[in-house]
Formats: sequence, structure tokens, C-alpha cells
Amino acid sequence: MKSFLQLSCIKEDSMIVRTRAWIAPVFFQLLLLPAWVSAEEPHERPSCRVCGMYIDQYRKSAAELVFKDGQKQYTCGVACMLREIDDAGGMSAFESVKVHDWVSGKLIDAEEATYVLGSRVIPDMVPNYIAFADRGEAEAFSAKEGGDVIDFDVAYADVSPVGTTAPFRIRTAVTPGKGNFSVGMVYGYTQKDRIKIGSNSAEPGEFIGSNSAQPRAPKQFEGHQQAVIVNYSPTDNLALFANVPWFERRTRTLNQTAGGITETVGEENGIGDITLEGRYNFWRNTRWNKFVTVLLGTTLPTGQFSANRAPTLGRNLISTGPALQLGKDTATFTGGLLYSQRWKDFWLHTSALYTVNPENDEGYAFGDAATVGLALHYTPNYDLMLGIEMDASYTEKSEDQGFRIGNSGGTVTNLAFVGDWRFLNAFGGNFKLRGSVGLPVYEDLNHSDAVNPRGQPFQQVQLGDGFFANLAVQWTFRAAPEFH
Repeated sequence: MKSFLQLSCIKEDSMIVRTRAWIAPVFFQLLLLPAWVSAEEPHERPSCRVCGMYIDQYRKSAAELVFKDGQKQYTCGVACMLREIDDAGGMSAFESVKVHDWVSGKLIDAEEATYVLGSRVIPDMVPNYIAFADRGEAEAFSAKEGGDVIDFDVAYADVSPVGTTAPFRIRTAVTPGKGNFSVGMVYGYTQKDRIKIGSNSAEPGEFIGSNSAQPRAPKQFEGHQQAVIVNYSPTDNLALFANVPWFERRTRTLNQTAGGITETVGEENGIGDITLEGRYNFWRNTRWNKFVTVLLGTTLPTGQFSANRAPTLGRNLISTGPALQLGKDTATFTGGLLYSQRWKDFWLHTSALYTVNPENDEGYAFGDAATVGLALHYTPNYDLMLGIEMDASYTEKSEDQGFRIGNSGGTVTNLAFVGDWRFLNAFGGNFKLRGSVGLPVYEDLNHSDAVNPRGQPFQQVQLGDGFFANLAVQWTFRAAPEFH
């Protein structure tokens, strides 16, 4: 029996390796594709030095920077111009810096211009600085469209290296402006390998070996997720998000019989539930450093759910366990609030969300979940972000045909280190490589006491501890709005 199980595990391991073998080449191809295409283009189209957007789409806001050595650079607007100046060490690095007057369209000296910040008009990036040659025209624009009238020194002192940052495990309250579009590929890995009894943990082998009445115990959970993600902003205040995941999940279980302890492997892979979200920014201040946004989301029941029930002590339970389910077999609903704030080079993101998981057609209901999140990001320049993120969730016990499953739900607090690197401008936008790695720093997971037919006590438990990691390649582009 042991040799058969070992052979079975070897075969399944090799299958997982083959299934995931395409992941690294795909990411490598994504990294190199823009460079190959750019090398084949005989005529380079001028693009923004900072964000990569095409200059000819932003002629009302574009800026021109001439370095001391005569090298000339362009940005799509004032925000990216200020970031370029800051990254170069100040105005002393330039022979001249000019920006287009919003009214006449003529190039004017950037230091002599007057700016309106925080109006209802977003011509290029956020924050939405708009330049005017005449202060009176800037004041008239502000009276009509809102925003603060400021000078160059104020704008330069206030601008951040990055217009906004994107947390991994929570969402930002910042909506990037009408026409913003991004698409990316994400790979995630999760591993859990310790028995959790409340907040205490134990090694699986020791746990099952310490009680001869313990029929089984989970040993390890491995989850691989590949996903295509899409973001689009149809208006300045609304941002839409979609996530189409593919899961590969595997559990190892220890089973205790008269012949000793053996190991079995369970495995499922396929498409998961598709996530759809909308974020509506209903308040922000004129300096673009404080935002409050409402989030509403749902999932579509596209993932497989198998209600393989086995009688356990007179009760029907799902024998395969939620870990191997690819979907919930019903639409779920999420709502909550997001808050983001910036202090020069630092971004703070917070969230408070609640997810409702209704009962599916099989009579199973995953527990509702309340989640709060906190992220602090540092942006030393416009190409790099480094941060730390924390999220905590409380999940109610799941129910199967009205029976509350004792070893489900609980409290988990995760800590993650994150970063992203803007490594290439191409196709009128920019490519970012994003990554995170983290682990649960506190868990208090539900478990249940049971008695076998001989009256001997044992426990039904969950897996915890372990770690998780994510890697993503994302391309972002903004279609230029039309202003007359």
C-alpha cells in the first residue's frame, strides 16, 4: 500500500509540475514582448518620459523639458513634468522647462505659469494640475470647474513621485480618471502546513499520532492561482474591475487505520468564480491626497462545486472540504468603504468590507466574512514602490443543510511585504512588475470536538500557518479625453 501511495504521489507531483511549467515562460514572454515590438518600430512615437502615454494625444497639457546637455524630454502633463523635475534633483538640472497654456495652447515657462489643482477636469494624470499663462484666466477656470489656484513652487513641493499606488490584498480609494485601462496576468501561491486548534498550532504527524482515535488530519494545502485582471474607468469617479481566475488546489491528508498512518492526496483544478467590482469615489479634496470611495462587488458562480457528502456521526458533511472547491455555486455580494491618503512620498490605503455568501442550490453556505485592511506604501521615485500591508478577516462558520460546520471559519490576520517596478514604457502606456510575499501573523481558527462510534474523542481541525506569494505583470494605458 505504501509503495502504491508513493507512486501515486510522484505521478501527481509530476502532473502539477507539467501544468505549471508554462507559467515562467509566459511571464518571460510578457516581459520581453514590448522590447521586441519597440525594436521593430522604424519610427518612434514620442511618449511621456514618466508614464509612457503618447504626447500627441495630450497637446493641451504636454510639457517640454530640456536638460543642461541639450537632451529633450516630454511629459503628458504637469504632474509627470513635476515628477521628472523631482527625479532629476530640481530645476537646476534643466536648461528650460515649458508647459502648454490651457487657453492659447502656447508653450510657456513652467515656473512663471499659474496652476489650477483639483478641478473637475482631468486632462492627463492625477493630480490634475492645469497650467495657465494668465492668473486671471486660471481664477476664472477655477470659479467654473473648481480647484485651487497655486503657483509653481506650491505645485512642486506638493507633488508625489507616483499619482497613486495599488495595494495587493486590498483596494485603493483613488479612481484614476476617465479612459484609464489596465490588463494584467497574476500568479499566486498559497501553502498551509500546520494544524490549528484555536490559536495554537501543531505539526500534523504529531497531532494524529498523539490520539489513536483520530481518524484523519489535514497535512498540507497547496493552492496555485493564475488570473487575468482588467481595470477600466468609464468616468472620472468610477472604476470597474474584473478577475478571471484559474485554480490548481491540492490537499494532503493523513489517515489512521489499524495498519498505521497513510497519506492520501486530493486535487482539483479549473476556472474559479469570476469577480466583478465597481468603485465609486464620492469625495476627494482638491489637493488629490484624501479620498473616500464605496466598493460594491459580486462573484459569478463559474467555478465547480462538488457536494460529495459522506455521513459523519449522523450528520451530512462535505467530505472533500471547502479547500478543494473551485467555486461557491452561487453569486456572492461584497460592499464597503475605502479610504486613501497621501503624504508626499507615502500612501496610506484602508478598507472595511463585508461579504455575504448565500446558500447554494446544494444546501451549502460558506460563512459570511468581514475584512479590514491597511497598507502603507513608499514611493522613492516614479518607477518604484515598496510597502507593507496588513489585513484581518473574521469568517463565520459554514453551513451544510442547516448544520454549522465546527471546523470552519475563524479569524486570520496577514502581513505582507509588497512592491512594484515600472520597468518599461510601451504602446502608449507602461508595464509594471508587481509582487508580494506574506504570512499569517495571527490565526484563531474554529475546530470541533467529536466522538467516534466507540465513544472515543477526537477533533476536526483546520490547516493554517504557511505563507503566500503573488507575482503580476500589468500594462496601464489612458485614452486621452477630448477638450475643446
